[in-house]
Amino acid sequence: MIAPLRMTQPPSPLATPVAWDMVADDYAVDIVPHFEKYAADALRLADVEPGARVLDVACGPGTLSLLAAGEARVTAIDFAPAMVERLRARAARAGFAVDARVGDGMALPFEDGSFDAAFSMFGLMFFPDRDRGFRELLRVLRPGGRAVVGSWTPMDRDPIAAELFSAIRAEMPGLPFGEGKAPLGDPDEFRAEMEAAGFRDVSVREVAYAMEAASTEELWGTMRRSNAPLVLLRDKLGAERWAEVGQAILARLRARFGDGPQRVSMAANLGAGAR
Repeated sequence: MIAPLRMTQPPSPLATPVAWDMVADDYAVDIVPHFEKYAADALRLADVEPGARVLDVACGPGTLSLLAAGEARVTAIDFAPAMVERLRARAARAGFAVDARVGDGMALPFEDGSFDAAFSMFGLMFFPDRDRGFRELLRVLRPGGRAVVGSWTPMDRDPIAAELFSAIRAEMPGLPFGEGKAPLGDPDEFRAEMEAAGFRDVSVREVAYAMEAASTEELWGTMRRSNAPLVLLRDKLGAERWAEVGQAILARLRARFGDGPQRVSMAANLGAGAR
């Protein structure tokens, strides 16, 4: 077994609300339909029963929250105010009563044992202190309650994603885009971190779904609108330089993959454990 470590790391730009507030509108439209597939798997892993008290940490615009809200009592929390507002609006349109609030996933404002199931889909992976995030999930679970945390496997396993990262680095040499270790991307390390935080009966399984687009240009459009690192890069470069970079990236993607329909396979690790 890999020795558990306290996983603290320098703050990532994705560990602040700014990037997520910037993508909130397009994320809810472009990304949620795809991410719902992983959320449905997570709910099945936790075996959420009707009437269960469910917590969704780093909830975004409510991808998992609204899937659960049809039968469960859902509380959702995110540090990005714009994401919470999108969740509240979506819940109101759907007629669901979701307690959605702005807050810190590393210091949850709930009493011990408040929930039957707890989730963090593609959020806890970016926490500056993942150990605190895992321990907070564990703390607010009732004895026997289950948590499921989602993370991405290394994205460059997919040829289109790998080409995208290469294109960005080619246009801006020295920019560490797509480099470094994927947080919670290794299943053994993922399992070790959950166990070190106190979870028992931990399992980590990989699930994969393809994001499809009618053309290469449509796929790039979705990425540049809804991918938080790309939106941060756009903001840093300014409109004129970003337009140049975007055209160069699109040209590289077209040169390798053509102009037609595209499929990007996105594999995720789902770590599940009980209190």
